[in-house]
Amino acid sequence: MTVDAPIVITSLSNPVIRRARSLLRRKGRSQERAFLVEGMTAVADAITTGAIPQSVFVRDDDDGREWVHRHRKDVEARFVSVGVLASLTEQPHPQGVIAVFPLDSVSRETRLDVWRDPMILVADAIADPGNLGTLIRSAAAAGTSLILVSPNSVDPFHPRCVRAAMGAHFLVSIRSASGDEITAIVGSLPLVALAVASGDVDYGHVDWNQPCAIVIGSEASGPTQAMADLATANVRIPLARNLESLNAGVAGSLLLLEAAQRRRHASDAMTGNPDR
Repeated sequence: MTVDAPIVITSLSNPVIRRARSLLRRKGRSQERAFLVEGMTAVADAITTGAIPQSVFVRDDDDGREWVHRHRKDVEARFVSVGVLASLTEQPHPQGVIAVFPLDSVSRETRLDVWRDPMILVADAIADPGNLGTLIRSAAAAGTSLILVSPNSVDPFHPRCVRAAMGAHFLVSIRSASGDEITAIVGSLPLVALAVASGDVDYGHVDWNQPCAIVIGSEASGPTQAMADLATANVRIPLARNLESLNAGVAGSLLLLEAAQRRRHASDAMTGNPDR
């Protein structure tokens, strides 16, 4: 079923479109306190979590009209021309739906809904938005309590980061934090595991069943000295065939999911139920 004779926005000068387009830049996101989510599935999944979009833009075609019909009870969408939708993304082949969500849709508070003891991810000078998006998605899957993003990292609401996370922003807590704030939050934890290719502790030999932070450093230069000073363990991931290292997204994902698996197994051994 389709929507008949919709009103279609065709002008790039439309004020609502101009505001949405400003969110492609970090300055615009900071000023407007909002960010973009792209994709029919990603937007629908975000709405399912209870997040309320400020605007939803749908390409005026059959797929777009069908999407609007399916979600007509959840959102009020605006149909836009192909050119207008293309102006709201850096993707060469944009997906058919782009929505504006307030930054406050993403929690900043520590979540202990999965694990009794906190498990925190620190993104330390992560420059690539795709890697940070991968880390956010893996952190959500691992039940991470909080993601701390250092000031010298890419914006976690960068459109490429949001695309890579595939809706996970709405399933995990994310906080951009100063160095002092990061130190205050993780400095007293019994385990601050720093991912280092030359680390002296195998990630499979770490006791993850305690309050902990996992620190993933820069793809190019590794962790900052400040985070290295906070670390209680330098953790490595054994690699075959003399491969030197993994990228930040993959390495962090392995550590997060290993920690979650160890916690799950320990809980099962004690109670027969997940540690919740």
